[in-house]
Amino acid sequence: MTAIELINPNIPSLNTDDDITKASDVMDDLGIHQLPVLEKGQFKGFIADGILFDEVFNSSTLIDYQLAATNCTVYADQHFYEVVKIASGCDYGMVAVLDRNEVFLGVITAYELFKEFSQTIGIQSSGSIIIISVRQIDYSLSEITRLLEAESVRILGCNLTSDPEDPVKLIVTLKVDKKNVSHIVATLERFNYNVIGLYQEENIISYEKERLDALMKYLNI
Repeated sequence: MTAIELINPNIPSLNTDDDITKASDVMDDLGIHQLPVLEKGQFKGFIADGILFDEVFNSSTLIDYQLAATNCTVYADQHFYEVVKIASGCDYGMVAVLDRNEVFLGVITAYELFKEFSQTIGIQSSGSIIIISVRQIDYSLSEITRLLEAESVRILGCNLTSDPEDPVKLIVTLKVDKKNVSHIVATLERFNYNVIGLYQEENIISYEKERLDALMKYLNI
């Protein structure tokens, strides 16, 4: 999926010589808070509804307004993942899509990005989610995949984030195709992976509680 396929055709653009009234009316009609502004087909930035009402200007056309997020742009042939990365760094709910000649083609809204992400197989497929904490130097997706596939489990999705409490560690979130993965957890722990979370379908399982309950059951025997 590339950026051009994510453009929302229902979001119009404004021109720098459009007046305040037009900008305000379009936003009100569409129920949105910002719109892209062009000058001779070139993207100049976004105009926000707050600017239209919170500041006083001598001119009623958009050319004299301070446009925002002028660098919130992606190219039409950029991959979905790159679009998400750029959009996450913008304060606006839209990014402008340009061709390689810098000509404006349209905008992608946060809704389009969320919708596309929700359609990935890792989100739509049933199964379980396993969360692992691992040192960055020890992380190997191929090794984790080998361990899971040896147990007839497929990885449908993988997400990496930095551990906010330990910069040398990664939080690895795995979506797998099995609903019952207790044996997978045991395998991972046997190979010194620290499993810190386990989600099976809609029921959130506290792995620490599960392990404590097992210990208490053993002690009661």
